Amino acid sequence: MVEPAVSFTVPEISSQLHDKIATLAKDPSILVECIYSSLMKIDGYEALAPAVRDDIFQSIAKAASLWFDMLLTGSPPAGHVMTEVEESARRRVHQRVPLPSMLRAFQLGSREIWRVTTELARADHLLTDELFFSISQSLFDYFDGMAQIVTKAYAFEEYHQTRWRDSILHRLNTVIFHAPDDNDAFVEAVGALGLDATLPRVGLAIDAALDKLPPDIRSSECNRIALTVSRHFRVEPEMVVHVWHRARVVVWVPCSRGATISHCDRAAYDCAQHVGASEHGVRAIGIGLMNQGASGWAASAAEAIRAMELAPQRQTNSKVHRYSSIALEESVRSKTNVLRYLESLVAQLNNEPDLLATLITFLGESRRRRSTADALGIHPNTLAYRLERIEQLLGATLDDAEWIAKLDIALKLRH
Repeated sequence: MVEPAVSFTVPEISSQLHDKIATLAKDPSILVECIYSSLMKIDGYEALAPAVRDDIFQSIAKAASLWFDMLLTGSPPAGHVMTEVEESARRRVHQRVPLPSMLRAFQLGSREIWRVTTELARADHLLTDELFFSISQSLFDYFDGMAQIVTKAYAFEEYHQTRWRDSILHRLNTVIFHAPDDNDAFVEAVGALGLDATLPRVGLAIDAALDKLPPDIRSSECNRIALTVSRHFRVEPEMVVHVWHRARVVVWVPCSRGATISHCDRAAYDCAQHVGASEHGVRAIGIGLMNQGASGWAASAAEAIRAMELAPQRQTNSKVHRYSSIALEESVRSKTNVLRYLESLVAQLNNEPDLLATLITFLGESRRRRSTADALGIHPNTLAYRLERIEQLLGATLDDAEWIAKLDIALKLRH
């Protein structure tokens, strides 16, 4: 429990005002409905789930009742009542109601209660004087004090929730990158976050130049970037998992169950483009392939980082780099003999730079001879001679799709 550091001054009221407030307190439904209707129109309240809306409605009724009871009894709220108020504020953290929105709700509520209370004094100058010179200051002091109490309770809960989540994420980070075979620890950590460990995910690696920042500021920036990712990938923030790894923000975003790897890859690329455009501090984003389980999350993250690492060599101007674009090259790199064979193809052209440049341009121009000759600034007959010479040296057929695929990969590996 957050200890309240606020005391309430309870004004004495006349018997006439007491009777009128007692009548209003018996049936405050119209007042509560009016406050509730106003709240549901402000940011942070408009898209809440029905169960949360019902909880907020009950809290409004409780807040109005507390104010009227204080006036009628002449005593401030009891300790157990304030505990309920604090618990309500803590629930708002988990219901994802922003603190500014909650404080705005207090402003709207106090204003509406004051409006209804002043209606009691209509055409009665004595009650008007009592309300304006005695009750008004107490009303605003009361709601200001309540706002202080709920703010402290909200901040306290938010801090502990953040610390708890950070602890779980640190444990998950350790499992994924250092013990990916420990499936039980992975399932336990993911489950503690309220997530399904079997749901496939795609890993993103985001370079936002955060490595030089102090740890607390970097953590805040990582959280902010994760929220940006959740918004552009159109998933709930709680569904996105992120850690700080190898000087990058690594984020795992859920994919639809049953979705193909290629579909998830295309969708992730489109969403990541929006992330890169909205976050000007982001220098590069890598996208791994969809996978699942601790080892799958680790593999997707490693692929995303690898895609970024090779991006400068591929001379691309885009911020977003997919592992799928280099998957064949990476597969070849893992096979020593295949790699040596492809390297030998290019090596046969090293002594004739014109032929190598011609092959690179020919493939870059999608094997269109006229545009290739124009790009090289040579006569079409010269181009035909060079292409024949390449085929003779390599024993290749440049109209054969299999040879084109091999030469394309060989040239990419050369870079």
